[in-house]
Amino acid sequence: MLKQELLNRNLPPLKSREEMVEIMQREVYGYLPKNDFEWSVANYKRRDGRLAKGNVIYSTVDFTLTNNNGSHTFTIHQFLHTDGEKHPTFLHIAGRYPGNFVPEEEIVENGYNLIIFVYTEITSDDDDFTTGIAPLVFPNGRQNNTDCGKIGLWAFANMRVLDYVLTLDCVDEKNIAIVGQSRLGKTALVTGMLDERFTFSLSNNAGCAGDTLSRGNTGNPDENGNLKVEKEYRGETIEVITRVFPYWFCANYKNYAEQGFGTDFDQHYLVASIAPRNVCVTSAELDYWADQKGEQLCCLAASEAWEKLGLVGLQECDHYLFPGEKLLNGNVGYSMTPTTHFLSRHAWINYMEFMHIHRHN
Repeated sequence: MLKQELLNRNLPPLKSREEMVEIMQREVYGYLPKNDFEWSVANYKRRDGRLAKGNVIYSTVDFTLTNNNGSHTFTIHQFLHTDGEKHPTFLHIAGRYPGNFVPEEEIVENGYNLIIFVYTEITSDDDDFTTGIAPLVFPNGRQNNTDCGKIGLWAFANMRVLDYVLTLDCVDEKNIAIVGQSRLGKTALVTGMLDERFTFSLSNNAGCAGDTLSRGNTGNPDENGNLKVEKEYRGETIEVITRVFPYWFCANYKNYAEQGFGTDFDQHYLVASIAPRNVCVTSAELDYWADQKGEQLCCLAASEAWEKLGLVGLQECDHYLFPGEKLLNGNVGYSMTPTTHFLSRHAWINYMEFMHIHRHN
């Protein structure tokens, strides 16, 4: 049933990884800045030493990026093991912290390090490109239709934080995940597409321009003409997202607003470009705006990239998942949580299980 529904979407076939990365940068997210930055950390502060029987320390550091145009500093929250072993590590670009729900104790007691930083401390979530790292990247403002938007800047910061994380003795460099929710789920996938040091890319409710297909999203308003109300099987469209959040993307993405999808690409290119590494997408039962059907179909469509490499894409399934169901045995994972639009404990548990299954020794 699902394979037939996928055929009905008339998706363009997958291309080589290099071609897909090029298309997604040029037409959707923009090209990331040249890495002419240096990074440094300062002001280490130990916050708590009680986690995992005293074997995990919660601390903060000030992380600074510097280039010829200036410098910018934001805070990194880190939960790091002190047992002398190397541990798989989550990098979580968060909406806010503290404040967003993160089961820190559960994560570290399952053997993971956890690194958290807040996206608006990197650069503001608006069309102002004079905040945070934006003026360091674009001292004269964005000049070209292919200059990256805010998602690109957040992804760039993810990579620079990884530069630092890889210097930590307790980090298993073979098992590092980038995690994000909603717009930051899109960011996590873009990060995984562009930086092969991330073994796991984990998106939660990323939706339009993220982990759901553009072909088939309706965006139909409700009876009051409101596009913001959650309503079953009515996903966000390129027209809406580029009108409301144009600054997330490069200017070229607006070219597809009226048509509603890319001429020769769709979002399965983003997911597929991460092969042969691992991707796990999570949908929420009541997050219709993200188009849960399109999210599962996107994972299915991208799976061919792994299968061509002799790996396993999305685990075989003949139906759209019900809340609480999960498909985690393939290199493309997918789950449906019984929640609304937020990064829940259900999602974190599934991500830990997914990493445990596919962890590199």
